[in-house]
Amino acid sequence: MRARLHSFAVAAIAGAMVFGGPAGAQSAPCVAGAAVVGTMMAVGSSLNSPFSATVKTSFEQKLADGNAIHGVTRRRLARDSAGRTMTEMGHMCMLGADGQMHERYSVSVFDPVARTSVSWQVGDDNQPKVAQVFHAPDPVPRTASAPLSAEELAQRQKMLQAARARGAQQQKDYKTEDLGIKDFNGVSAHGTRTTQTIPAGKEGNDLPLVVINENWRAKEMGLTVMAISDDPRRGRTVAEYEELNLGEPDPGLFAPPAGYTVQEQPQNGLVGGAVMGGVAY
Repeated sequence: MRARLHSFAVAAIAGAMVFGGPAGAQSAPCVAGAAVVGTMMAVGSSLNSPFSATVKTSFEQKLADGNAIHGVTRRRLARDSAGRTMTEMGHMCMLGADGQMHERYSVSVFDPVARTSVSWQVGDDNQPKVAQVFHAPDPVPRTASAPLSAEELAQRQKMLQAARARGAQQQKDYKTEDLGIKDFNGVSAHGTRTTQTIPAGKEGNDLPLVVINENWRAKEMGLTVMAISDDPRRGRTVAEYEELNLGEPDPGLFAPPAGYTVQEQPQNGLVGGAVMGGVAY
């Protein structure tokens, strides 16, 4: 039985979203030109941590003339106990038959056991109903490499020293804080805050710029439950779970909707998981 244990701000989405079948389009209207950038969440193919969720990403940027830009997007995520992941997220607005702008959604499913990645689009009846299946090539066995020459070793050492010097310089511009443990409606997450100070003149800025990134991660679940990016150059972005259901998700989320044609693609180098918003972040 699927256990619905935790809900994040369910009231906020009750009247704004309707899911249309397995991995179907969401009915919220699309706001053309809404800029939602910065914070993203990602979900890996962890075993024995099944869930399904809705993630809300909000964006706000205040302009110098007093104007402001706002944007909100939502995406769905799911992971079953076998490690399969599903991500559904909007990527463009389309004019519907009702004369309103509606969002087209892209769905991706990654199966680490079958080593396949399946993708399709929903939300636009004028597009072909096709699901493409990509197969990752078999792993190439590692072979013993020849020992490095003295010249190659010296070059590698120089590169390592240069990387350490760059890292030491970057650390001067960053400060990391441990925010401890916080409860998100029954889910415990550990928080960190990173503050980056960009010195005056480094990017043509007259004064120093301060960029703050905050991340709250539930380690046992392998999920980031909230991520905040506050950047004076781009605005403030907040990604958070509106709804999180622990337990096995509907198996239908991992298959194309009825009526879709499945097209097998030749093997290539594609290996990867579905993206949430992330983060990972």
